[in-house]
Amino acid sequence: MPHKLLTYFDNRFERPPLKKYEQGPFITISRQTGCNGTGIAKDIAKALKAYGQKWSFINKEVLEESARKLKIDPSKIKYVFETKRKTHFDDVISALSSRYYKSDKVVRKTITEVLRHYAQAGHVILVGRAGIATTADINRGLHIRFTAPYEWRVNNLKKRKAFESRDVGAFIREHDLKKRKLIEDFCGKDISDIHFDLTLNCETFTRQQIIELVVETLKMKKFI
Repeated sequence: MPHKLLTYFDNRFERPPLKKYEQGPFITISRQTGCNGTGIAKDIAKALKAYGQKWSFINKEVLEESARKLKIDPSKIKYVFETKRKTHFDDVISALSSRYYKSDKVVRKTITEVLRHYAQAGHVILVGRAGIATTADINRGLHIRFTAPYEWRVNNLKKRKAFESRDVGAFIREHDLKKRKLIEDFCGKDISDIHFDLTLNCETFTRQQIIELVVETLKMKKFI
């Protein structure tokens, strides 16, 4: 699926910019660590099939497509999603040591362009990757944030086998900080000043209720 998806959007990149009425619909999902945004995105995409629409969810594909456009290995730009920035000294050293060097500014600009093209093409759910920060001005978008109390998120992650022997609390604190800094870095403002269309508490809503709420919201906004 990822290969076909990248090929599809590669073809879209070769076309002229989309007119406003052709953009979207799309969804961006921001989430606190432990709220399983990717899993919910998959279920939303499945639920939308009932309306005769094929939606895809995007996460790591943003990294892969950005790297492909820059003609470098994805590992070379992963630092952006780790909320790190190159210093001027880093840029100089990298430029001298690599023929495939790309400046921090070029990398971030490319990531922004990829996210915006996904959103403009429509019928896509952008999970994380500071989606709202780069697409807020594009029409026909639904921007969602999933939250939950800290203890609920700790217990939710402890249910997963991958976290059996990990310090879940430390993992949540580290990744919450990275997610927040990534959005703020691309938005240029504090996350408390970013206005989502829907903010849903994963503790007080079941997964099925969240999916139904999102679908109903899309219907009310005439996106489906």
